[in-house]
Amino acid sequence: PQRACFCKGGDDQVLPRNWRPAGGVRPRAAGPWGRIPLKPSDRANYERDGFLVVKQVLSKETCEELIARMETLIQGWTPRELSVFSTQEQTRKTDDYFLESADKVHFFLEEKALDKDGKFTTDKRLSLNKVGHALHEKDPLFRAVAQRPALAQAVHALGYVSPDLVQSMYIFKQPHIGGEVTTHQDSTFLYTEPPSCIGCWFALEDATLENGCLWAVPGSHKRGITRAFHRNPEYPEGPLCTFKEVDDPNREAGAPEGGELVPLPVEQGDLVMIHGAVEHMSKENVSPKSRHTFQLHMVEDTSGVRVGYGGVVHKWPEDNWLQYPKGQRFPKFETLP
Repeated sequence: PQRACFCKGGDDQVLPRNWRPAGGVRPRAAGPWGRIPLKPSDRANYERDGFLVVKQVLSKETCEELIARMETLIQGWTPRELSVFSTQEQTRKTDDYFLESADKVHFFLEEKALDKDGKFTTDKRLSLNKVGHALHEKDPLFRAVAQRPALAQAVHALGYVSPDLVQSMYIFKQPHIGGEVTTHQDSTFLYTEPPSCIGCWFALEDATLENGCLWAVPGSHKRGITRAFHRNPEYPEGPLCTFKEVDDPNREAGAPEGGELVPLPVEQGDLVMIHGAVEHMSKENVSPKSRHTFQLHMVEDTSGVRVGYGGVVHKWPEDNWLQYPKGQRFPKFETLP
């Protein structure tokens, strides 16, 4: 299989804060952004379904700024050895380049982007599955969106006290080759004890049935999670990362099993807030249109001492796949205590 890593020459490139595009006007990276109008009924719906769609959180201008910014990052990316991202073979295709991306900006390919000889089947800008996992910290434009006070207020309204911003991704869902993301739960991959993940899924383009919109099982979060993706203590005997069984105290007694996936088509600028235990997926994009998204994931304060979401203390296990360098803490919302 193709392995890491993209080495220097674009992986960790970020623009300085005084960067100006052609023409001299610095993007605001926010555009018009009003208050995210969450009502008490929205929290009730979120707790019932495990997801909440908030309309027109980002302006068209903002979405286009972020798409253009990503285009600039891609232009500065010099691929060397190639890392393919797949949700269908997560343990086999996890490599050092993936593990080292927690506090960096790394580039990951679609499975169909390379032929049997390891050569690109299309232009490099159309070969990418995603870019991650620290855009919200390393890039000034994406950081500006992640740090919007309105977003912090919305997350706080759903019960979070002082969340850690642990991961961000730019997902391309490329035309014709955008791969399926199999049914999963975010708390499996961003695990705290007890689980507390929430995802914020910003549609930078329309997400439709044809180009791979989200699908979710309403209420499935009430069953909790049963496993976590972690660094394999037996490595190199076996893969770098594997799954372990976990007990989820958030599981509700009598929570029904099963349930059907329902589609969540959204328009450019919409936000989907996703409970970390809800089962969700997206289908392969076989259409001629891309489906770009910016996704930000957070968990409740992981210091192990502060009471947070659900009235309990949360910890970030040392064997989680995603780890910042020793002594470096996850960023937080600057407008929350």
